[in-house]
Amino acid sequence: MKFRAGMQGLALVGLGVLAACGKHGVDVSAEPHTVCVTGYNEYGRKLHEFWLDNEHKSGCFGNPSAREDGEAFGGGGGFACGCKVTPGQKVKLFWEFALPLDDLERGIQPERKTIDVTIPQPESPTSRYLRVYFRKNGTAELQWVDDMNAPRLKPTQEK
Repeated sequence: MKFRAGMQGLALVGLGVLAACGKHGVDVSAEPHTVCVTGYNEYGRKLHEFWLDNEHKSGCFGNPSAREDGEAFGGGGGFACGCKVTPGQKVKLFWEFALPLDDLERGIQPERKTIDVTIPQPESPTSRYLRVYFRKNGTAELQWVDDMNAPRLKPTQEK
C-alpha cells in the first residue's frame, strides 16, 4: 500500500514538473500554424495566382478558377499545404487576374490587387484548412475550418 501511495505521489510530482515546462503567458493561438489554403473566386474571370503573406514567405498561394454561371464561387478544389500563418496577424493578400495569351503577347499587363487582411482565429485547435474568398467587390474574407465539408461563407449580395 505504501509503495502505491509513493508511486502516486511521484506521478503527481512528475506531472507538476511537466506542466512547468509548458509555455506560460503565451497565447498559443497567436503562434504560427501550418495549414492548407484554397481559394474561392466570385469573379467571372480566372485568377492567375494569389499569394497570402508572401512578405513573410508563408507559402500560401493558389489560382482559383472563375465562377461558372449560376455558381456562387469558382475554385475551392486545389490546396497548397504546408503554408504557415499566425492568427491575428495583419498580412498582404495579392492576386492577379489571368489574361488570354494574345493579350499577354501584345504586352497588356494583367490587373493586380493587393489588400490588407487579418488572419482569423482558428475554428478549433485542430483547424488546418484556410479558405480565401475573393469577393467581386474587391475585398476578401478568410475562413478557417476543421473540415472542408464545413459550410462556405455566403456570396456577396447584389444591391
